[in-house]
Amino acid sequence: MTIKLTSKDDEKRTKIFKALSEVKRIEMIRYLVQHPEHKTCGEVGESLGMDKSNVSYHLKILYEADLIHIYRKGQNKYGQLREDTFNAFLPGFLDSL
Repeated sequence: MTIKLTSKDDEKRTKIFKALSEVKRIEMIRYLVQHPEHKTCGEVGESLGMDKSNVSYHLKILYEADLIHIYRKGQNKYGQLREDTFNAFLPGFLDSL
């Protein structure tokens, strides 16, 4: 499989690889893959044994790399995978989790 990206995509690639260079963030991605129903950020952190500040920090990095979408509903924030980003830059990655 050939991925056709240009050099202007290099900055985005760098953010993606930086975001995925931390084990906790990969665990968060894995959790969202295994639990596709929309989970609150608190549920993600609780399932991984992380406190709120760590969850916020890691989710922010994943969000900035465009790997997840975060939206607010009432008082809760929800995390959702950006499968389009994974398919464009890392095809097959989600299936490997």
